[in-house]
Amino acid sequence: MNFQKKILVIEDDIRLGNTIQNILKVYKYDVCLTNNGVSGIQKAFEYSPDLILCDINMETIDGYQVYKVLEESSILNRIPFIFLTGSSNLEDIRYGMSLGADDYVVKPFNNADLIKSIEKRLKKFETIREDANREFNQLFNLSPIGIILFDGNKIHKANQAFVKLVNFKENNLAGVKIDEFIDKDSCQKIQSKIQENHSEMHEIYNNEVTIRTQRQEEIKITLVVSLFEKFSNYKMYIGITTLETKSNPQEDGHQFADKVYSLLKRENIKVSEALGEKITEIFKQKNLNPKKQNNTFFTKRENEILCLSMEGLPIKIIAYKLAISDRTVEKHRTKLMEKSGANNMIEVIVFALKNSLIEI
Repeated sequence: MNFQKKILVIEDDIRLGNTIQNILKVYKYDVCLTNNGVSGIQKAFEYSPDLILCDINMETIDGYQVYKVLEESSILNRIPFIFLTGSSNLEDIRYGMSLGADDYVVKPFNNADLIKSIEKRLKKFETIREDANREFNQLFNLSPIGIILFDGNKIHKANQAFVKLVNFKENNLAGVKIDEFIDKDSCQKIQSKIQENHSEMHEIYNNEVTIRTQRQEEIKITLVVSLFEKFSNYKMYIGITTLETKSNPQEDGHQFADKVYSLLKRENIKVSEALGEKITEIFKQKNLNPKKQNNTFFTKRENEILCLSMEGLPIKIIAYKLAISDRTVEKHRTKLMEKSGANNMIEVIVFALKNSLIEI
């Protein structure tokens, strides 16, 4: 099913706002129009747009302030943002772009130029989103930590670590209700917390739950639930498990290392025997302490993100753990790749290990 791309227009000139809305509707966009910064911020959270067009010179809260507020949101900070302004002053344009905006359209503008700018930003954002989804799926599947994506009731996706945890016969848990293996009392508390949550709290639920496996075994685990993604008419949540098991950590480490080796081979990165031993040691430990990383080649924050990436954690979970936005994590990961001359995070990890930048 193809959905219309949603565009939020924040423009205090009502006549111009209506004109922009009509233009965008001709091009089959779903448009939400508001005429001030306060309601613009509110609509951004309610409407979950694919792109935002925002006037700069507005009373009370101007366009720059709107951008800064939305930039702090882990849900909205990746959405393409285009400033609309009547000023063609170069310094104003530079300031807007320095904040991180994706484009700057000067009024009065040609309709075709506006549509061209929108289409370009949407296409770029779609590419970024597809790349992020590929990386998330890669790390999601490799992670030794049980992870589920669910709508508050039914599971949308579960990784193999979680499937193994609950001893589910089928590899696919999609469509299965969480109360089939999480005790009912905990399920009620999770759903209650979700209903109470009207903000972007990173952590909605963090408590011990009882997992009931298909073998009728009961396992105590800690389950952390946070908002994963917000759509126009529903929300997706992510649940992350932590478990004290009696399993052999060396065996788990080797199994996970085997998966990493396979990934490295697909990336055409040669794994020496010494490098292989180091990777195995990393995943036997599961966690690297960023505080012990004293290299000055990477910054403190880059070291933190590198260590968490080496644990197989996706961007959203890294952002959650460090209490920063997804976009900030992406910027640091990009910096890591630039410094190490790498094309992806796997190559960054290999570079760090080869050059003894990570203390194991």
